[in-house]
Amino acid sequence: MRFEDVVYSLALVSVFSLPDLNVLKLSNNAAYICYRGEPEALSVVDVKTINVIVAMVPDFQVAANGNIIIPENRFSLIESPFLKLAALSGQSGTLDGDDDAIDDTTDNVD
Repeated sequence: MRFEDVVYSLALVSVFSLPDLNVLKLSNNAAYICYRGEPEALSVVDVKTINVIVAMVPDFQVAANGNIIIPENRFSLIESPFLKLAALSGQSGTLDGDDDAIDDTTDNVD
């Protein structure tokens, strides 16, 4: 956004609930299950206030018969989504053929 000569870098973010405390406790603080807020939970922030980027992905579940259960409003938090996806695809060592290595010690794929 620009006002005369001043440029502001902004981001639109969606605010989710705090983690489900029962799931968090049962998972020994490993599973962060959150719920999406209403459309009013959208907020505009200065990008300089962002400390970490996370992905909130639907918390799909697989039933005993193999059917996939898609929840209505249940999301799982994933930190550093790019590093996890790159590691899963076998490309955790480089970015698009670039010779600069990614530091694999900063994030483990569970």
